[in-house]
Amino acid sequence: MGAENEDSKHNYVDKFHKCKDNFNTVTSSSGRDNTTECNYIRSLFFDYSEFVVTCQKIVKYLTHITSSTDEDNLNENCTYLNYRLNYEIQKIIKNVEYTSQIYNEVIKGFTTYFDSKIKKCMGNMKHINSNELVELKKLIELHENFDNFLNDKYKTDDKHCIYGKKCVESYLTYIDDCYYDYDRTFCKLLEKFREDYNDEAERVINCQNVSRDLPPIKKGSKATAIMVPIFFTSLTIFSIVFLLYKFTSFQSWINPRIKKKKKY
Repeated sequence: MGAENEDSKHNYVDKFHKCKDNFNTVTSSSGRDNTTECNYIRSLFFDYSEFVVTCQKIVKYLTHITSSTDEDNLNENCTYLNYRLNYEIQKIIKNVEYTSQIYNEVIKGFTTYFDSKIKKCMGNMKHINSNELVELKKLIELHENFDNFLNDKYKTDDKHCIYGKKCVESYLTYIDDCYYDYDRTFCKLLEKFREDYNDEAERVINCQNVSRDLPPIKKGSKATAIMVPIFFTSLTIFSIVFLLYKFTSFQSWINPRIKKKKKY
């Protein structure tokens, strides 16, 4: 399955919370299937026994999703599977410097032992760096809270209002990160979320304390983002020099040298 675009690891992120529920249901009783193969893959790259259980769950989910004949559904689940594998590896391996190398080796291991299953998802499999992983996690939680805000099953006790409030608070926090760098995929997806939220939130009849109109991302000048730190750095240096001149022996050291230069 080919990747849809250069940011394909972000595709279907609005569906990831549902994929997560599906993954947890399918793998809730992974048992001891594929223990030998998963142990061998683990032993090739690192000595973390917890990866065996992760591997078994990945294989079980692969078996489940690749039995689907719906191409869109398969792409959606394969993209989530890629996120999940990256997440599990980075949760185990604390040194992010090596996660790309380990991820690639794990994929090689899967193609060796489970090729008939993983080949349907290979176009969706790629390393996700730690920053992207954090951003994806934020987007997943945002969409999950939004879905719960709209969900009728939470409306009997107004619990959905809590999810709506979380949505608004999270969005307002996240857009601050986009002020100077609004062209990256994370910020574009936040803007798409804002549009969806503003369209859908109107149909929630209660929760009056939850905003129905999320503001757009404010876009600052990238030149300003560069100049502001330079300005404050220069100001700090100037202040230090001034204090040295005013209150230390630096003044008595520099004055004779200035006068000496004037003579020439």
